[in-house]
Amino acid sequence: MYELRVDGHFDAAHFIKDYNGKCSRMHGHRWGVQVCLVGNKLDRTNILVDFSVVKELLKRRTDFLDHYIVNEQLNEPNITAEYIAKWLFECMRMDLYDESTISIHVESVSISESPECTVTYKDTGE
Repeated sequence: MYELRVDGHFDAAHFIKDYNGKCSRMHGHRWGVQVCLVGNKLDRTNILVDFSVVKELLKRRTDFLDHYIVNEQLNEPNITAEYIAKWLFECMRMDLYDESTISIHVESVSISESPECTVTYKDTGE
């Protein structure tokens, strides 16, 4: 099994409605993103999936959030790192699913709000 990771980031604001603390106020982060793909079949050039393809898909999704208020972009009053991780996981799974990438699966998406705080979403298949 091969595991491929691509990192990215975006800058955006968010808030958590009805939260008892500072995060209820709008504030911003440089959100770190890591997408992990797995697969066991290489193509004819011995590549699982081209890094540039994954980077472009990730960039397209993060550009949608970059320098916006994420709550407004995703139409959700309670945006958290957990919420973004699952949202991006589902987006990447849809973006990568076609006949040419049938043997590749999104294993996880990690989102960090700071270097000390990261959450990872994994699909358990349940």
